[in-house]
Amino acid sequence: MINHVTVKVKDFEKEEAFYEAALAPLGYGKGPAFPGVQAFVAKDGSAVWVSTAADGDAVSPIHVAFQAADDDAVKAFYEAGLANGGTDNGEPGPRPNYGPTYYAAFVHDPEGNNIEAMLV
Repeated sequence: MINHVTVKVKDFEKEEAFYEAALAPLGYGKGPAFPGVQAFVAKDGSAVWVSTAADGDAVSPIHVAFQAADDDAVKAFYEAGLANGGTDNGEPGPRPNYGPTYYAAFVHDPEGNNIEAMLV
């Protein structure tokens, strides 16, 4: 089980707004914060930390998939992500090539990270 993941970003304010909106339908809310750092925490204690990359640090896009409660949460994640600076990387729908019951949506955050909400 993963306890937390950190996403290093260049534009902290834009990314913070994106993650706050996109992760809310998946049960994440604002947690601890420090200058240039914001945690989004779920009821199970898992967290996503959005952190400003240090000057000179290369920021490489990552892929993170979040388990959703149901199809509606996947759709809400997708819509919130697009409404908050994300771009489409796969509309909500079945992904039979990933598994017979796999349902997911993919959004690139404003800096190109591939963020997914899914059900199995």
